[in-house]
Amino acid sequence: MEELLKALYDRSLALDVNHVEAEALHGLQSGYRSLYTLGLLYPWKLAGVAETVPLHGRMRAIGWRLEVLARDGNLPLAERLGYAADLLGSYVMGVDTEFVERGLEIAWKLLYSRERGRLVLPCRTSGVCRLLCHCHYFTGDEECLRLAGGLVVEVLGGCGIWDGEELLDWLEALRLYDSVAGDTELSEDDRERLEEELRRLDARGGRVEDGMMEAMRRGVGADDVVAASRVLAIVARRVLEDSLEAEGKKI
Repeated sequence: MEELLKALYDRSLALDVNHVEAEALHGLQSGYRSLYTLGLLYPWKLAGVAETVPLHGRMRAIGWRLEVLARDGNLPLAERLGYAADLLGSYVMGVDTEFVERGLEIAWKLLYSRERGRLVLPCRTSGVCRLLCHCHYFTGDEECLRLAGGLVVEVLGGCGIWDGEELLDWLEALRLYDSVAGDTELSEDDRERLEEELRRLDARGGRVEDGMMEAMRRGVGADDVVAASRVLAIVARRVLEDSLEAEGKKI
């Protein structure tokens, strides 16, 4: 897995993050964030693969691009919500608080309804779920957590039909909600449902990820920047998770 990780990371360095397909930014940012965390916790495991300083520089460059996309009123709202969520997810250290400030400013504009005088769910996507979770994490806003929890309960009833990238996108959003909300938001029954569904989705998602990784090893879709960025995020997260699990820790 480390060999695939190095190959994908080296390939990503040839990409101009200011002009790469916008759909690839989430995978690149997620992969870089996992690698950066790996470098902070286990620097010897990052040796020979990447260095934290250039990693952080590329993450910041992606952050600036995400802000432009999130503010672009010509783009579909669902896409802008996802970019805003990725922008808030760009935070890794104190110097990145500017991304948090800008991301929250954009989030409130996209989530707040002047007609209703409150925050609303403008759509029901994994991106808006992630955005609400990030907003709660950075501000403690309980309404964001309530809206995210309501969406989670709603989608749990239909998660059996998810497959492929949709499954992975929602699995990421549900993991984030589970991490941010803890035991404070859902009822006991809904909490049990979420935990049960997460176990099922983890297993199904793992099989989807295995297939994507194996295809990339065989060179299938190697020239697809979006696919390669998704696999980079998967492999980097797994290497980090394996390192943490070896010490009995979780992300």
